[in-house]
Amino acid sequence: MAASIYLSFDDGPGPSTPALLDVLRVGSCQAMFFLLGANLERDPLTAVRMAREGHVLGNHTYTHARAGALSEAALIDEIKRTDALIRHAYQEAGVAAPAVIPLRLPYGLIEDDPRLHVLERLGRLHTDWTLIMDDWQRPAPSALALLDTLRAHVAERRMVDERVLVCMHDSSRHGEARPATVEALRMLLDGTSFNGAAAFGEGAPFTGATS
Repeated sequence: MAASIYLSFDDGPGPSTPALLDVLRVGSCQAMFFLLGANLERDPLTAVRMAREGHVLGNHTYTHARAGALSEAALIDEIKRTDALIRHAYQEAGVAAPAVIPLRLPYGLIEDDPRLHVLERLGRLHTDWTLIMDDWQRPAPSALALLDTLRAHVAERRMVDERVLVCMHDSSRHGEARPATVEALRMLLDGTSFNGAAAFGEGAPFTGATS
């Protein structure tokens, strides 16, 4: 059975995001983009394009603060502020926003995460991943190394008939470019990476999954 692969990108929009969108369009693939409010405020038109092209816009907070770095009130404010920016992007795109914006907290949830109380207060669930790529590192792995990591993970998940949700990065809180991610995605979607052993899903899987 082919593994179902869902693609997600954190920390955008950034310099590499338009190129990623081009690759996704050519590959007829939809993804989830967990947007930083600060980056979205600087580049709202890219988020509008995402929505128009059928991608799911998610909330990655406004500043990418680590667990415990913000008070509960400040974190709630960041989430609500970014929600509002995302809803505006959907509106500008002429696309209905989901009732609840998917949320992925920076760095994911950790054991005894103080942000869990915020999720409970807001009635929000955390969108997890099954694989987080190292494309955020400086320097980033090569595109081929990123693709090899993904292939190995897909093979492992396929053995137990489990879906794959990959977390990649299209920028950072510093607005960095991710050229290796763009090239890895291009190779991934060229139709030969898995020889029929995987299929790309659409929509927002695991939106209700908590770490």
